[in-house]
Amino acid sequence: MGGLLSQETPRASRLTVIVTLVALIVGLLTGWAIGKFIKIAKVQSLSWSDVAALALAMVFIALGLLITVLSVARRGRAILAYPVAPEFGRPVKAAQTAFFLMQAGVLILAGVMLAAPIAFVKAVPGGQGLPLMVAILAGFVLQTVLNLLIWRRSDEVFRLVIAESGAASFWLLQGAFFLWACGERLNLLAKLSSWDAVTVLMAVYLMTSTLVACRRGIR
Repeated sequence: MGGLLSQETPRASRLTVIVTLVALIVGLLTGWAIGKFIKIAKVQSLSWSDVAALALAMVFIALGLLITVLSVARRGRAILAYPVAPEFGRPVKAAQTAFFLMQAGVLILAGVMLAAPIAFVKAVPGGQGLPLMVAILAGFVLQTVLNLLIWRRSDEVFRLVIAESGAASFWLLQGAFFLWACGERLNLLAKLSSWDAVTVLMAVYLMTSTLVACRRGIR
């Protein structure tokens, strides 16, 4: 037992360092892209919720692309399947690869749907975005289907993470939004738009799901 642990620990440590470095690089690239985009879009003309939504969109897209890239290579699939101690000699089933790609698709769709309205408003000020709204509805339907497929193919731990993340986000936000709404009615706080609320919702769910996943041992 001790010999086995001593062999696995350095391997797991090396992987942790590699994953941390990759995450750092992705974070730096995402931050650089956000900065460049905001500079091009003239951030002074964007609201705080637009800036936050763009940042979230780029994080979602970056994560989705990272998962897609890892899903292409055999060693990358092993890292996704066994993050703590990848078994590179153990083949990853096609169903698992499809599961990873569905997760990537959900993330990329979320990023695109968050960024698209802001990009449209900047590109066509005052324009009617009916075609874009139809496209977003189609993307939302596709994302819902992917989420249902992910739920059906998930194990109990993954489902528990989804359920706990949703519950925690609901209880946190229903209290926060209630108190803010009271402040609005009493002329103590500024009014929030539905877009502001959606941006806050997405940010809170992202942080909550990350914390719950770490707590449940999913890396």
